[in-house]
Amino acid sequence: MNVKQLETHLERQRERLRSLLVMLGRVEGTYEKLEILNSLPEVDTYFSFPSPLKTFLSGVTPECEYAIKATFAIGQGPRLFEWEDIEVGKRLRSLLEDLLALENFYRDMGGIIGYHHLVLTLLGQETGGEGVDLLPPVGIDLRSETLAVREAILKGIESQGKMAELYPVGGAADRLQLKDEKTEEGLPAARLVFLGKPLLEGVINDLQAREYLHYKLFGAQVTTPIGMMTSRVNRNHDHIKEICAQNHWFGRPQKSFRFFSQPSVPTFTREGNWCLQKPLKLLLKPGGHGMLWKLLRQSGVFAWLKEKGSQKALVRQINNPMAAIDYGLLAFVGLGHQSDKAFGFASCPRLVNAQEGMNVVKEKSGKEVLTNVEYCDFEKCGIEDKPFEEGGKYSRFPSNTNILFADLEEIEKASRKIPNPGLLVNFRKGHHYHSSDKKEEIARLETTMQNIADGLSVSKGEDLPTYLTFNKRRKTISTTKRKSSAKGAMLETPEGCYYDYMLNAKELLETHCCMSLPPFPNELTFAKKGPSFLFSYHPALGPLYSIIGQKVQGGTLAGGSELQLEIADLYLKDLNLEGSLLIHATDVMGYKEKGVLKYSEKTGQCVLDNVHVANKGINWEEDHLFWRHDVKRHSSLTITLHGHSRFVAKDLTISGNLSLEVPHGMQMMAKEENGRVIFITEPLDDTGPLWTYSAAADHSIEIKKTGKEAFPVEDSSSQMT
Repeated sequence: MNVKQLETHLERQRERLRSLLVMLGRVEGTYEKLEILNSLPEVDTYFSFPSPLKTFLSGVTPECEYAIKATFAIGQGPRLFEWEDIEVGKRLRSLLEDLLALENFYRDMGGIIGYHHLVLTLLGQETGGEGVDLLPPVGIDLRSETLAVREAILKGIESQGKMAELYPVGGAADRLQLKDEKTEEGLPAARLVFLGKPLLEGVINDLQAREYLHYKLFGAQVTTPIGMMTSRVNRNHDHIKEICAQNHWFGRPQKSFRFFSQPSVPTFTREGNWCLQKPLKLLLKPGGHGMLWKLLRQSGVFAWLKEKGSQKALVRQINNPMAAIDYGLLAFVGLGHQSDKAFGFASCPRLVNAQEGMNVVKEKSGKEVLTNVEYCDFEKCGIEDKPFEEGGKYSRFPSNTNILFADLEEIEKASRKIPNPGLLVNFRKGHHYHSSDKKEEIARLETTMQNIADGLSVSKGEDLPTYLTFNKRRKTISTTKRKSSAKGAMLETPEGCYYDYMLNAKELLETHCCMSLPPFPNELTFAKKGPSFLFSYHPALGPLYSIIGQKVQGGTLAGGSELQLEIADLYLKDLNLEGSLLIHATDVMGYKEKGVLKYSEKTGQCVLDNVHVANKGINWEEDHLFWRHDVKRHSSLTITLHGHSRFVAKDLTISGNLSLEVPHGMQMMAKEENGRVIFITEPLDDTGPLWTYSAAADHSIEIKKTGKEAFPVEDSSSQMT
C-alpha cells in the first residue's frame, strides 16, 4: 500500500483499539474482559470453528486465554498462530509465556492491546516538537579541579555508604557481534574482554576502588548494593549470573546483588505487523533500559534498597569503561548529594553522528525540564545533527552518556507518574520470517531510562530538581557498542575506546606523574600500528589521577614499553623502563574473609625507587589485540605479590626475562652484589599501611608514606593540585 493508504489503515486500527481499550477499562475481571474479546469479529471468526488452537485453549487458564485472544483482537493472531506441524505444544507454551510477560508488564496501559495501540500511535507520529522549545542546558563544569570540584569529590567519597549502583546489562549488543568461539552462541556485552577483564568485572572494580577510597579516608567498610537489569536475549541473564559466580561474586556478599530481567517485546514492520523468527516464535528484542524504573518497583528492588539504607543511586552502562576515569564520577555523585537533587546527568561534548542522545532543557506551556532527546528522535523533534560551529565536530547540545544520578524515593514517585518513559520506535534493516530472504525495516517499542526526568518538570523560573555536569569527553564516554569495521572507523568500537583510554593514560603519566613518554601517535597511526607504549592500572591505585601522581613519580618509558600496575599500594619513583614490567597483587585492596573482601592494609605492596628495568618486552612483529590485553612478548619482568607481601628494589638495574613470586607474609628485596642482582626473601614484619590518606583544608587529598620497608625512602607526602 502507498503512504496515504498506510496512514489511513493505521488511523482506523488506532481508533478501533482506542474504543476497545475504553470498553475493557470499564470492567475488571478476566472473564468480563474475555466476553468483550469474544464479541469481536476478529476473535469470533477464528474461534467459531474447531482448530488445534481452540483445543489448546480448553486446557489453559482464563489469563492465558485472554493473552492469546488479545493478539487476534489487534489483528496479529492469524500471523502468530499459523503452523503446519502437529507437534507444537512446547513452542505454543513458549509463545504463551512471551505473551503473558508482555501482558503483565504493560498492564498499566492495557496489556497487549494497549501495547499495540501505542505502537500504532507512534508509527503515526511524524513530528513531536510542536510548541516545544529545546535549549542547551547549563552544566556544572568539571573539566578543571577547582576548590568547588574538590569539595564535591570529597562529598562523593563520603557518600559512598549511602549509595546503590544500578547496571542495565540486558541489551542485545547485536552490533558487537560477540560470539562464543566454540559454540557460536551469541554473547552479551558483559562478556566482552577489555584490558584483560570482562566489562562487568571492570565496572565492579571501579565501584570497589571508590569503596576502598572511602575506607582509606574514613576508615569504614561499606558494601554498595548492586541491582542489575538483565534480559533473556542471548541467555543474557544466565551469563551475567555465571560471570558473578565464576568471579566468586567479586568478593562481595551474594545477597548484596539483585537481578531482575526486563521483558523482550515484539518487533514490527512499518505496517505495524508483528515479526516472527519462525512459526510460533516471535522475533523479540529487549524493550529498552527505560524498563528499569518500573521493574525496580515490580520486583521489589526499590524496597530492598531502602532496607539497605540506600538513598541515592548511580546508574551506568557497562559498555562505557571510561565513565569512572579520574574524579568525574565522584564529583558528579558528590554534587547530587550536596544539593539533594532528584536526578542528574553526567554529560560532555557530543560528536556529530554518534548514536547518542542529547541533553536538553525542554520548555512547553510554561513548564521546563532538563531531559534527553534520543538520537533516533532528532528528526521528529526538528533537530539537525550537525556541528554547532562550521567545520567543528561537536553538536550544539551535550551528549547524554547514560551516567545518571537518582534519588530513589523521588524517582520511584516519578516512575508511577511515567511508567514507560521516553517511548520511541527505532527502525533498522533486518530479517524476519515473513520477509523471505530480503531485509526489511523492522522496529521495537523502546523506553529510555534517562527520560524518567520528564516526570520532574517545574514551572519556568523555578529551581530544577535535576542537574547536569560537563566534563571532557574522553573522561566521560567512550563506548564499546559495535564491532570495528573494515573501513577503520573507531567511534563506538573497542579500538576507539582503547585509544581514548591511552590518551587519558598519556595525560596521567605526563601531567600528574611527570614521566617522560615516547611521542603519541595520531588516531590513524594508532589504528594501524598500535600505541607507542602500553599502560594500564587497577582503579584502586587512585582512582583519582592526583592520588596516582603521588604514588608514581618521574621516570621514563621507552618506545614500545609496557607497564601494567594491578596494585593499589605502590611507590614507583624514577622508573626507567625498556621492555615490559607487570606488577600484579592478588590482594589489591585487602583480604577475603569467608569469601568476602575486607578492605585492609594487608595488601600486596611494591616499592621501586630509581630502578632500571630492561628486557625485550613486546614482540612487535606479531599481531596483537591491545585493547583485550592480548599481547605477545619476548620477555618481561613480572612481579606477583601474593596476599599481604611486599617487593622492594632501589638504585639498581633488573634485566632479562624474570617472573618473581612473593609469598604471603613475606618481603622480597632486590640487591646488587658483585655486579649481579640477587633477591632475598624474608618474613614481612611490618603490618602497617604503606600509605595513609587524609583530606586537607583545601579539600585536596594528600597521602603520606608510612611503610618501613628495608630501604629508607624519603617522605613523599604531597597534595592534590
